Order: sequence, then C-alpha cells, then structure tokens
Amino acid sequence: MNKKIISKTALMFFLLTLVCFGHAQNNQVERSIKKGSSLRILTLNVWSGLDYEGTFRMREYEKKGERYKRFQMLVKEIKKIDPDLIFLQEANPVQSYSTRLARALQFDKIHQVALGGIKLGPLGIPSNLKEGNAILARSELKLKTHDVWKLSGSFGLFGDIFTCHFDESIFALVGRIMMDSTPIFLVNTHLVSSPSAESDVITQFRGLVESGEITEDEYKRGLEKSKAFHKRREKEIFGLLKKIKHLPVGSPVILAGDFNVPVQSPEIQTLLNVESEQLYFIDTFIQKKGAARFTWNPITNKNIQLTQKGIQRNNKRASGYDRLWELDKTQPKRIDYIFLSSHFSREDIKDFRIVFESNEQGVNVSDHYGVLSEVGLDNVLIRAPKEFDEIEKIAEPKFEFMPILMWDTDIGFGYGIKLFYLNPLKMNESFDLILFNSSKGEQWYRLVFSLPDFERRQGKIYPISLDLTLDYDKYIKNNYFGIGNKSAFEDREVYTREPLEITMTASRGFIPTLVGQFGLRYKTVNNYNFAEDSRLKSTPPDLNVSRATVSSIYANLRFDTRDSYINPSTGLVLQGETEYAFKTSFTNVNYQRIAAWFQYYKILLYPKTILALRLKLQNLSGDDIPVQFLLPIGGGSTLRGSPQDRYLGKTSAIFNGELRFPLIWRFGGVVGFDAGKVWDSMADFDLKRWATNPTIGLRFYMTNFLVRLDIGLGKDSTGLYFNFGHVF
Repeated sequence: MNKKIISKTALMFFLLTLVCFGHAQNNQVERSIKKGSSLRILTLNVWSGLDYEGTFRMREYEKKGERYKRFQMLVKEIKKIDPDLIFLQEANPVQSYSTRLARALQFDKIHQVALGGIKLGPLGIPSNLKEGNAILARSELKLKTHDVWKLSGSFGLFGDIFTCHFDESIFALVGRIMMDSTPIFLVNTHLVSSPSAESDVITQFRGLVESGEITEDEYKRGLEKSKAFHKRREKEIFGLLKKIKHLPVGSPVILAGDFNVPVQSPEIQTLLNVESEQLYFIDTFIQKKGAARFTWNPITNKNIQLTQKGIQRNNKRASGYDRLWELDKTQPKRIDYIFLSSHFSREDIKDFRIVFESNEQGVNVSDHYGVLSEVGLDNVLIRAPKEFDEIEKIAEPKFEFMPILMWDTDIGFGYGIKLFYLNPLKMNESFDLILFNSSKGEQWYRLVFSLPDFERRQGKIYPISLDLTLDYDKYIKNNYFGIGNKSAFEDREVYTREPLEITMTASRGFIPTLVGQFGLRYKTVNNYNFAEDSRLKSTPPDLNVSRATVSSIYANLRFDTRDSYINPSTGLVLQGETEYAFKTSFTNVNYQRIAAWFQYYKILLYPKTILALRLKLQNLSGDDIPVQFLLPIGGGSTLRGSPQDRYLGKTSAIFNGELRFPLIWRFGGVVGFDAGKVWDSMADFDLKRWATNPTIGLRFYMTNFLVRLDIGLGKDSTGLYFNFGHVF
C-alpha cells in the first residue's frame, strides 16, 4: 500500500479516536444521586414581570435592576433548599434565563419557547417577550429532551432561532432523566389562565352589578368568556393525559407546573381521578399544621400587590371580564403543583413545602411561591422498566411492507415491494428486502440482514454485530458526461450499468457513542450497450466498457450520538474510513480509499423542525481506475437535481443541508440544499465553483423505515427520486 495513504489513514484514525474517547470519558459512567434513591423537586412560575398588553413592547411592572435582584434572590434561595430537579414556567427570555440559572447552579437544562410573537433570534415584536418553560436537573441525572407537546393555540412556529405566532399557545415540555438505569419522564406545563369559578368570587362579581359598577350584559359576557377559558383548559388537561399515556409503558412520570386553577377545580380532579383504569396522578401536597398552603397569595406577596396597582390604574372602566379577573386575583389559592403518576404511591412522598415566601426590602422572588417535594424512589426503581446500555431483547416479531408503484419515461412502469421483518428468529435481527422491476428492464434487488438490527443497537454497547448486504441493480440508462468537474452536460451519453455488490461487516459498540467496524466487500460492475460513437470506448482503461471487479477490506471508526438510526432528530456523527481493494485471480482493479464525514442533527423549533447537515470527503489512490469505481457526484444520495454520476473523479466532496418538518399524520416535508465537487487529487482541492442544487421532498414515516420522495432542481436538469430512508 502507498506509504502516504498509510500515514494519512493512521493520522485520521488517531485524531478521530482522541476526539471520540475524550468526549466519551465524560459520558460512559452512569453516576447516581448522592442523596440516595430520592429526588427533591421544585416547581416555580418565575414571573416575567409583564402585563401582556402591547404590540411592539409589553409594559413592565418593574425596572431592569429589580429583575436582576429577583434573579439573584432566586439563585440564593434555590441553593438553600438544594433541589435535584427544577421546573420553571414564565421564564423570559426563556433561553438566556434558563441558561444563566443552570450555569449558576451547575445544572443541565432544556427549554421550549411558548410565547414570543414574531422573532428572528432576539429581534422582533413584542421586543421584550420570548417566554417559555424550562427544566433543570443535576448533571448526574442525564437530563434530555424527550418531546414537546402543544396543548392549545393556533398554528405557529416556536423556537430560539425563529418564532411566529399570533395568539397564546400552551405547551408541555417533556424531559427524561435516568436513575439506576431507569428512565423517569418529566412533564412541565403552564396552562391557560382565567378567573376561577369559585362561589365567593362569583358572588362578589354579582355584587358589581347590584352596585352599578358593571351592567347585566357585562356580567353575562364576563361569565361566558370565563367558561370558554375553562373549557379550553379542560381540553388542555385531556390532551395532556392522552399524550402522557403514549409515553413508554410502565415508566414513571413527574408532572409539574402552573395549572392556574385550585385543587378542587374539575381540571385538577380529572388528573387525580383514581377511578381511571390506565393512569391517574397523585398530588404531593401534605397538609402540615401552621404551614403555608397557597402558592398564589396577594395578601403577602409584594409582587402581586404591584400588579394589582397596575390593574387599578389601567382599568378605571374595565370590562366585566377584566373586573372578574381583578376579583379572582385577590383570592389566595394553590395553583402550582407537583404530581406523581400512579406508578408511585402516597408513601413515596417524603416531604412537601411551599417555598420562597420571604421577601427582601419588599421584593419577592416571583408573584408565585414555589413548591418543593421530596419523593422516594425505592419502590418505583424496583418496578419500573429499565433501559440499559446493552441491547435488550424484543418480545415479539414486527413486520412492515410498502408496495412500490411508479412511472418514469426512462424506465417505464415500475412495480415492486419493500419488506421489513424484525426479530422473526428471536435474536433482535432484521431482514430488509426490496424487490423492484420495470416494464423497460430496470431491476433492483436488495437484501440486508442485520444481527442485531441497526436501530436496536444504536447508542448501545455490544460485543459484535453482523451485517450482510446483497445489492443488485440494473440501470438501463446510466449516464456518462465525462471525467472531472468540467464535464459538460451536452456531452451526455447513456449505457447500461449492472452492478452486484456483496458486503459482510462486523461491528462492535465499545461504548454507547463509539462504534468500530471491519468488513469485506465484493463488487462487480458490468458496463455495456454503448453507442457506436461512445467516448468511453476510447477512454482508458479498457475496463470502462466491460466488467470491472474488486475485492476489498475496509475499516471505520464512528463517534455517534444520534438519538435514532432511522430518523435522528439530535446528535453528531464523526466517522473515518479506509478501504483497500486488492487484485486477485477473480478481480481486476485495485485502489486505496480514505473517507471522513460529519453529520449533525438539531431540533430548531416546534412543530418539530430538524436541521440536518452532512459533509463528506473521499479520496481514491491507484492507477488505471475505471469509471465503475471513480467517486460519483450526482443522483438521489449526493447531489439531487444533477443526474446520476454527473461528475466523476478521484477526490470528491459533498455537502447536504436539510430542514425536516412534520406535515400531517405520518407525512413530513423537507427543504434542502446540496453542493458537491470532484477533483483529480486532494492536491487540487478548492472551494470554487461547486455544483449546487436546492431540493424539496416528502417523507412517509413507518415504524421501522421511512419512504423518501425528493425533487432536486439542478442547473441542467430536474431530478425526481423515490427511495427509502433519509439521504443521511
């Protein structure tokens, strides 16, 4: 093997190993909470300090210095009570607020924008509103975002980078922590607020009619509006329960937040319904003699008194509904809660306290008081399902299929089927089969056997896996434009290309984020059906117009933090690979190939919109390499919009960027951008004149695979691509 190739490959693998192991050292050991098998849980509405009136800017009840003072008080008080988990509502702006607090406490955090108006980053209107929910946790708990649920509100986009909505939207932020290999789900919500329907409030409201302060019509309309909000909140509760029931079966749930109604309300009683056959919740409240009972107390909370003065100033002739609001806000009540799913029992509740009641120089931490509960986990950790770093066995087989029907001017009418069979042999294995034919002779037969299945082993530790791939294609109209980046589209010629590839790969998951692979590959490609004046006939080597065959060995190392192999939404991939193809009695091509690629996935906003990026570099070394094995750019997996094999070279680079977003039911959409270029060698690499194509696409999500349809808009052509799985 060429010494330069050996040295490049060795250096690449050495650097990649350092990066992977350096990162992995911080992730491979699961630590446990020092306090033992219990959690101290805090929930608090931290108060934005806004009156939510205005277009370009919301009026603020306090000065910037006062908000800063409240924040410093909050940090100090949290450190005193020493919680393990913190649920925050009304954090504004939620990203920077939760980040500052997490840094001050040395906690991990997740967050979600819920109210922002129209914003690009921090800029937009209202200029001082971008609030939402956040969850903070000690780093030992390995806090991760699990999902975001929208419970009410019209369509909008909600994220740190971009936000656009025109009414109040209610969300639940869902996180996940791990204790003793047991996932515990965290649900943080802030339900819509409205005046309560308590009898004494309604009696006082009626008194305003009798005193002549409001009319009978205002009274009726005020009650009707209040009832409408109650119905909305009830729908939010039912939606919340429905979503929670779809969390992994048997996993405990901690639900907390600002519910904006007292415990006797129908909404809270729905959560506490012990008659429920599937799921109910336990209120962690413990009545203690002489202890505080209210989280909303206008009698003692100076911040509430500040907002009431503002209401009185602005509502000299307020509507009936506003007057009902004013009356309701004078009533002390408990509206902030920590609930435990029915996987817990009341005996698990070790302590309950209302916290942050004190004030400094007339200033409270928030207009709400916080709730602190200590919850024992001994019983739950015994009963709840585990999630280990090793692969767990599947109980039952799973089968999915998708018929293929299509038409194309080049291939005619295409028909076939894709089959996916998981675990028929009870070994976590999968069989993935594609059978496709067309009326003009196009053929595609592909079988992938994986033991264990790719998705089952993603993010796991395992001693060895085996993958066998058999792939036969017959392209009746394959393209040839020339070699190099300057090949012209008008020089296009077509011929038949018939590849057969057999690959056997063994892998090992050293830790959940580091995988090593070693494999053997046999590939033969037969080119034929050339035109009489084909340039390939006169382009060396002679193998260009006949059968070229290789046998090779390859190895790669992959650092991989993706949350899914099939449909990743978060994570990073760094991978390096080297391959050596050698001549034997039944092969006629040899080369050396090195490759490196980067992939990145991040959720940008809700509805769940994912940014996916890929950059891949490859280099071939060897003499007389035929077109069958040159590195191609173009087609459905690299440069969509440019025809298959549009550019051929010994060095190639591709970049793909996609925004993936939901549409309806199982359908999703994609908008993307592809770029690529080839060179004769790495020494010629430059960043000038790359071929670029915008793309749009549809996705149909099955349980174990997805169907892909893309349209690429190239400079010289438009490509339509039907396939399975994401491009990357």
